[in-house]
Amino acid sequence: MGKSAKAFKRPTKKQKEIKKTTKAQAALTPAADKERPSSMARTSSGGVSKSKSIRKKAKVASVMTRASKAKKRRMASEMNIAGLLVLTVLLFAVPGLAAPGVIDDIYDWVFSGAMLSEPRSSVAATSVGNIALFAGGRLQNGSYSDVVDIYNRKSKTWTVSRLSVARSEIGAGSVGNRYALFAGGFDSSFKPMTLVDVFDAQTGQWSQIQLNTPRAAPRLLDLGSVVAVVGGLSGDLQYLSKAVDYVDANLTVHSTSLPSEYPQLGLPIFDSTSGIGLYTAGYQNSRPGERFNDFEPSNQTTIFAAASASLVAGPLFPYPRWGSGGAAANGMFVVGGGHMFGDGSSEPLTTVTDRADVFHAQTQQWGQALTLSVPRDYPLVQTVGDYVVFLAGTQATKALDIFDSRTGTFIVNPRHTPALYTLRDDAAAVTVDGCLLMVAGGTVYQGRNATASVEIFDACKS
Repeated sequence: MGKSAKAFKRPTKKQKEIKKTTKAQAALTPAADKERPSSMARTSSGGVSKSKSIRKKAKVASVMTRASKAKKRRMASEMNIAGLLVLTVLLFAVPGLAAPGVIDDIYDWVFSGAMLSEPRSSVAATSVGNIALFAGGRLQNGSYSDVVDIYNRKSKTWTVSRLSVARSEIGAGSVGNRYALFAGGFDSSFKPMTLVDVFDAQTGQWSQIQLNTPRAAPRLLDLGSVVAVVGGLSGDLQYLSKAVDYVDANLTVHSTSLPSEYPQLGLPIFDSTSGIGLYTAGYQNSRPGERFNDFEPSNQTTIFAAASASLVAGPLFPYPRWGSGGAAANGMFVVGGGHMFGDGSSEPLTTVTDRADVFHAQTQQWGQALTLSVPRDYPLVQTVGDYVVFLAGTQATKALDIFDSRTGTFIVNPRHTPALYTLRDDAAAVTVDGCLLMVAGGTVYQGRNATASVEIFDACKS
C-alpha cells in the first residue's frame, strides 16, 4: 500500500451490508445459540471475542493452510487453463453491431447530465445494443423500486418501464446483443429470488425466466452468446453461493458451480479481445455451511472461456481486500481500490488503498501492481474503448482515474478532467456501444439522500 493510503473510521459499505444481514442470519440461528453468553458468541462477520494474540495466531495458521491448498489446486489446474485458452479465439468479438469509434483524447469527451424518473440507490444497470437500462433499487424511504429507466443513445431519448416485481440487489447483464437480464435480488421480505426479468431490445417486450438457485446480488458475466449468473447472497447458513447459471441467446438456463474452495462474492470482468472472463477478488465465507460465518477478503480467481463456455480455477488474486472494482480492455484486467480492516488500536479500523492489480490474459498471470491517483473504496469501473475508467469511491476528488491498455499505465492527468459533477456512493455505471459512459443514481451527502442524477461522458465519434 502506498503512502497515499487514507485511514478513516466511517463505516464502510461492507460493514453496512453485514449489519443489514444480521437480522436475516439471526432467524437462521438455533435458539440455543442465540442464548449463548456474549463472551462466546461469534459476530455476523465471523469474529470471536478472543484475545488479540490468539486471534492473530489462528488467522495466520488459517491463511497458511488455505494458501497451501490453493497452491496445490493452482498447480493441478495449470494444464487445464492452458488448454482452455488454446480453445479461445484470441480476437473473439461479441455478436451484434460493431461499436462506434472512441474519441482518443480524454479532454475531448463531452459531458452532459440527465435525471432518472425517481431518486434511488443500488440500481442495477446494463446495456444492450444502443440502449442503457437502469432497473430497480432502493428508494429514499428504504422500500424497493420496480422502475426501469431506459436511455437510447441513437435517439437520445428516455422512456420508463417496469420490472415484474419491485426489488433491490439485482444482478444485471446482457446476452446475444439482444436481451437485457435483471436476475435475482431481494424481495420485500428480504428473501433471495430466482426471478429473471428479460427485456428484448428488438421488440421492446418483457418476459421472465427462472434461475435454478435463488440469489440476491448475483454477478453477471457477459460472455457474448451466453451470460454466466455467478454467485450471490444465498440467504441460508452458507450465506454466499457457488452456483453458476448459464443463460444462452435462446434464454435456456443450465447450471454448474464455481471450482473455488470457498463460496465467494467476487468481481465479474469480461474482455472481448481475449474472449475470457474473470471472477476474482471480493470476499468469501471460509466456514460455509456452519452456524457462524467467517467472512474475509478472497484471493480466489475463476477463468471463464467465452468460446467453450467452460470455467477453471485461475491464479490467486495477489492482494485480497474488500471493496475493489475492476474492468478489462485488450486482454488486461484491472482491479483497483478497496479496503482492509484493522483492530482499531494498533491499526486503523479501516484503511482504503490506492493499489491496482493487473491480470494479463496473454501470460495468464497477475503482473506488477500499479497505483491509482487516490485511494478508492467500492469504485465504479467501466471500459471505454482502450481505457479502463475508475470513478467515485472517494471524497478526495471528482476526477477519474483512466488506465490506458495500450501503454499498460494510468494516464497522468494534471487537468483533473473529465470528472464527476457530484460525489456519490452506491451508484450504477454502464457503458453503451463501448463509448458512452453513464453514472446514475446512488446516494449523496455522505449517504443521506438518494439521487436521480445521471452523469454522461460521451466519447463516441459518431
